[in-house]
Amino acid sequence: MKLNKIERLKASLSPFEYRQKLDSLDFASLEEADRFYLKNYGIYNNKLRPEHFMLRVRVAGGRMGAQQLLNIVKIAKTEGLEVVLTARAQLELHGLRAQNVLAIWKKLLEAGVTTLQTLTDNFRNIVTDPYDGLLASSRIETYPLIEKIQASVLNNPEWMGTLPRKFNTAICGSETTHTHFYGNDLYFALAQKEGQWGFNLYLGGKNSESAQPANIFVLPQQVPALFLAVAKTFREHGLRQSRAKTRLFHLIEAVGMEKVRDYIASYCDFTLETAGKRVQQKSVPQTFMPLMDGSYGCCVQSVYGKMDVAQLEAVAKFAIEEALSIRFGVDQNLYLVGLKEPVVPFKPVPAASQVTACAGSRYCALSLWDIKADTAYLPLEQIEKRHIQVGFSGCLKGCGRHHNCDIGLVGLRTNLFGDTQKAARVYLGGAYSSGGTPARLIFPSVPLKRLRQLLETVIESFEASDERDFEAFCAAYLNGHSSAFVLLWYLSQLYLKRPPKLQKTSEAVLYERLKACEDFPDVAESENYAEAIKVMMHALWDD
Repeated sequence: MKLNKIERLKASLSPFEYRQKLDSLDFASLEEADRFYLKNYGIYNNKLRPEHFMLRVRVAGGRMGAQQLLNIVKIAKTEGLEVVLTARAQLELHGLRAQNVLAIWKKLLEAGVTTLQTLTDNFRNIVTDPYDGLLASSRIETYPLIEKIQASVLNNPEWMGTLPRKFNTAICGSETTHTHFYGNDLYFALAQKEGQWGFNLYLGGKNSESAQPANIFVLPQQVPALFLAVAKTFREHGLRQSRAKTRLFHLIEAVGMEKVRDYIASYCDFTLETAGKRVQQKSVPQTFMPLMDGSYGCCVQSVYGKMDVAQLEAVAKFAIEEALSIRFGVDQNLYLVGLKEPVVPFKPVPAASQVTACAGSRYCALSLWDIKADTAYLPLEQIEKRHIQVGFSGCLKGCGRHHNCDIGLVGLRTNLFGDTQKAARVYLGGAYSSGGTPARLIFPSVPLKRLRQLLETVIESFEASDERDFEAFCAAYLNGHSSAFVLLWYLSQLYLKRPPKLQKTSEAVLYERLKACEDFPDVAESENYAEAIKVMMHALWDD
């Protein structure tokens, strides 16, 4: 077995042992090996932008004390740093340079803030619902379990950088949640069996795949031990050849879920129980949420993950003055918990609870768009009104989770319609709240300046349906048709003078209705409607 280059690095020097090199390292002249090792300490640098550094702060379960947040803000203000809220309920500090990154890293440690193991081949920040343990629908508070899990792996030479690839974990103990977690490698989903509350295990999720049932039920007190059993399975049996195929998903793909279950059982000191009944319902995000104790929670929205230091400082000071708790959500927003009245001095941001945006080109060398700024090209009012979840990524790595949402977008550049310009891939139909199939690629390329019109057309067809939400609409009206036909259908809605209405019927019937329109392109039949698509696409979008 030929190990990939990262595994060969680990064999020569463990990530934990690399710590002794930090003080003598020349951050202005890093080798690729250094960049890998530094990621284990939450320090990110990319050879495409060697002068830029980022620190990623770990926030277990999304919970952070107000004073701790204020300490981070003070460091950011003093050093002129920018702050980004991530889709793993944590913080990133941007704007660091070779001259100050190590000093700031040490300042964070002194302030009780850790960046350990937030990047590369580690257990990433463990996430949960931002109202964990606080809602009337809460059955199990998961934060104590998260703390136990993290304590077993954090700053531990046995686990620092020793996994084949990154590993994302989520756990939710509430019957209702507006968040979704099936894109994680490991998801503990609330379930009930024989009158007892616990969790069903889902394994193998990632940005482009949904975690699948492992047929395992676990009681709350068994969660930390079962987590370690899954962890050992991945560490000991995970694939370590091509870096492109080393996630837990690829191990399951290679040996099957039953074999993976056998591996897990071999590392457990208790008998694995078969799955119980999953008990979770999808809810919609609210600005204010009534809590069990009579107080309120509030979602303080970021600008799609960007929150300036002044506002963060205001939030932290307000929380201290009002004795509130602070939590971070996987929706890139902050939550204040413990309000006596549903009132806060912070303004909402359009669709900030519906749009998940990756870092974008301002902060990431891999992105082709300034994603956070380019959300302005989306029909934000309709998206917010209809509670449509949008995942917006700047590249195919998928940090905006474009497969695990209602409408997925990936920024690219194209000369297909004239001069090179910004364009987007468009994905539809993800069954993200139940662990179903990810969203499918429908439009390979839509010019940025035409994107709003297309999305408005898609949303209008949902509004004309009788479905409760966009996810159900796609399941009933779109997902039974081929991707090529869905593409053809929405192009026709823009191209035809009097397009037919979308109905619950077969693709063949709908296609005949399109062809019956007098201005439907007069082209010969072609595989996957290619000729008609080509005519309409260029007629609509060529410069």
